[in-house]
Amino acid sequence: MISFKNVTKKYPGMVRPAVEDLSLEIPEGEICVFVGPSGCGKTTTLKMINRIFEPTAGEIFVNGRSVTEQNADTLRQGIGYVIQKTGLFPHYTVYENVATVPRLLGWEEDRTQERVRHLLELVGLDPEENWFKFPRELSGGQGQRVGVARAMAADPPVMLMDEPFGAVDPITRTQLQHEFLNLQRKVQKTICFVTHDIDEAIKMGDRIAIMENGRLVQFDTPENLLLAPANEFVGDFIGSDRSLKVLNLLPVQKVLKRQFRTIRDDADLTDVRSSFADTKRNRVIVENESGTVAGYITREDADRATSARGWNRFIKPFPAGVPMEATLHDALAAMLRYDIGAVPVMDTSRSFRGMVYLDDIRSYVGEAYQEYENGPNGAAS
Repeated sequence: MISFKNVTKKYPGMVRPAVEDLSLEIPEGEICVFVGPSGCGKTTTLKMINRIFEPTAGEIFVNGRSVTEQNADTLRQGIGYVIQKTGLFPHYTVYENVATVPRLLGWEEDRTQERVRHLLELVGLDPEENWFKFPRELSGGQGQRVGVARAMAADPPVMLMDEPFGAVDPITRTQLQHEFLNLQRKVQKTICFVTHDIDEAIKMGDRIAIMENGRLVQFDTPENLLLAPANEFVGDFIGSDRSLKVLNLLPVQKVLKRQFRTIRDDADLTDVRSSFADTKRNRVIVENESGTVAGYITREDADRATSARGWNRFIKPFPAGVPMEATLHDALAAMLRYDIGAVPVMDTSRSFRGMVYLDDIRSYVGEAYQEYENGPNGAAS
């Protein structure tokens, strides 16, 4: 979908090029993350795709067509662009911001309104509540969602994202990362994503391009980067905690225990106690009538309860939970933060989907490393 062929960008007066002899292929429907230290050329590379910067030499192709042979305005209207701190027009409402490109393309107003409504819902914003708001009335996370919606307005096959989550707080950033990956599974855009954060690159990318001083050092999958860095620079940039970073590649489904006993919060005490009868587990998940996790009750508390319905006061809320899109890194972080050995996994409606245990994470990661080292492409093969 996107090809770089010996691309170089040199600014007047520079000793070395900002980007030098870059060649790589980004397959359709994948997220390619450009990462590296400040000044390595990653943002310059991104901006050459939509011709904000013109390459000094070489060629860039999008869907088989050279970008330099296309009208720059037409090219940009077909490429979504998301930047840090949203870049929203401050004097436009949310609707007007998202409708910018469809209006430039001459869409009928009814079609534009339908598209904006659909996109706001897709990025998790209530159209009725946010339609007429101005950017100053939005939180950082809301603004980034509007920025993503605007970039997708004309349904471009390609999106460029320049540190899109870098200006929000860590909690919101993690949430936006999860939501965007979930969205990408639905829309399957070809995305070039710039970040200075190797952990974000590992989490977000199907492929990662690590750059140093304008040159491509390694272009590979996150797995290969972590397990087989090309040189000392890549190894140092990834960090000494490569084993922990592998957890960012592994979804919680890898160790999710789905066969976990649950009970309704309106159950009789006899049923609560009987749910412990044929299991060694010391807790049972409690759900309300809509299937949402209310918490859990321990075997000890079930034995202490004295009335048929009074057992509800012993329900303990979980201090932490993770969504289905979470990684083992997210699950481990929650366990360490709250000093617990397991976390529940819930879908978007907070319906219980299973448990992830610390011991299972340990076992799975150890086996994964051993399999890589002893496999056909491993160090021991």
